[in-house]
Amino acid sequence: MHPFKLLRHNRPKNSRWNNNQRNYGAWIIAVISCPCLMGWGFAAHRKIVDVAIQHVPEPLHEFFKHHRNWLVEHALDADLRKHSVIGEAEKHYIDLDEFGISEYDSMCLPPARWDEAIILYGEKCLRDRGIGPWNVAWQYQRLVEAFRSQNQRRILQCAADLAHYVADLHVPLHTSANYDGAASGQNGIHALWETQLPEAYMDEYNLLGPDLPISWSPHCVDSIWDVIIESHRCLDLVFNAEKETMEEIGETNAFSYTIRGKARQKMRSEAFISCYHGKLNGQVEQRMTRSIQACSIYWYAAWVQAGQPQLQEQQTNKSRLNALIEWLKN
Repeated sequence: MHPFKLLRHNRPKNSRWNNNQRNYGAWIIAVISCPCLMGWGFAAHRKIVDVAIQHVPEPLHEFFKHHRNWLVEHALDADLRKHSVIGEAEKHYIDLDEFGISEYDSMCLPPARWDEAIILYGEKCLRDRGIGPWNVAWQYQRLVEAFRSQNQRRILQCAADLAHYVADLHVPLHTSANYDGAASGQNGIHALWETQLPEAYMDEYNLLGPDLPISWSPHCVDSIWDVIIESHRCLDLVFNAEKETMEEIGETNAFSYTIRGKARQKMRSEAFISCYHGKLNGQVEQRMTRSIQACSIYWYAAWVQAGQPQLQEQQTNKSRLNALIEWLKN
C-alpha cells in the first residue's frame, strides 16, 4: 500500500501504535517532512487560526485574543493525531466523487444527518470515503458544550480542533479520491496546492478581508455542506492549471530538491510554483480567506448557542473596569 494511502485512511486493525518517544518522534518527523499528509501546511493552519481570532466579535474576541498563542500552536493537533489515533484520518476529508457527485452536480450529496447517512450507505462505506462534514458538526457541538461548562481547557482544545477540520474542508483536494493526483498522473499536487503555494505567497495575501457581519442561527454549522461543494467545484482549475503549467515549464524545469525536516524531497520548482499560482487566479487566497471567516463564525455561533457565558478573561476585565469606576467615583 502506498504510504500516503495508509496514513489517509484507517490504519490496519492489527497495526499497533507504540507510544514510546522514539516512535512518536519518528511520526512527527514524517509529518513535517511530508506536507501531503496534511490539510493545508503547518504554517497555513497556524495563519488561519491567528487571523480568525481577529475576526471574532467582542466580547468573545477578548478571550480568544488572551489565548492566541496557545490556539495558534495547537492548530496542528488534529494532524498529529492522524498518525497515532485510529479513525482520526477520515475526519479531515470527504471523497465526494465516490458518491457520484461531479463538479457541476450537488444533487447526490449524502444526508447531513449521520443516522440517515448510515442507513443509506453503511458506516464502513462512509468512513472509507471520509466523514469530514459530519465530524465538523460533532466538533461544533463539542465546542458548544465546552462553552456551557466554562471549562477553559476544553474550550480551547475544541476551538482549535474545529478550526482545523473546517479549514481542511476548504481545500479542494480534500473532497476527491484523487487527492494527490495519482489517478491523473499529477502526483504531489496535494503538497503543491496546500503547502508550497501558501508558504510562498501567504504573506502577500489580504487574509483579513472586510469585517463580516457575523450572525448566529442554530443551524449555522450546516453551511459546511456548502463549503465542501464550493471546494469540489474548484477541482477542475486545480488539475487543469497544473497540467498547463507542466506543459509550459517542462518536466525538466518543473522540479527541484528541498530539505523538509530531515528529509530531502523532490518538489515543484520556484518557476513552476510561480506559473501555477498565477494560473489559479487567486484561488488559494480565496479558500484561505473563506476558511478564516468560517472559523470565526463557528466559534462565535457556538458561544451564542451555549448562552453567551462569561469566560474568565471577560470576568477579570469586567472586575477591573468596575474597580476603575469605583476609584474614579472616589
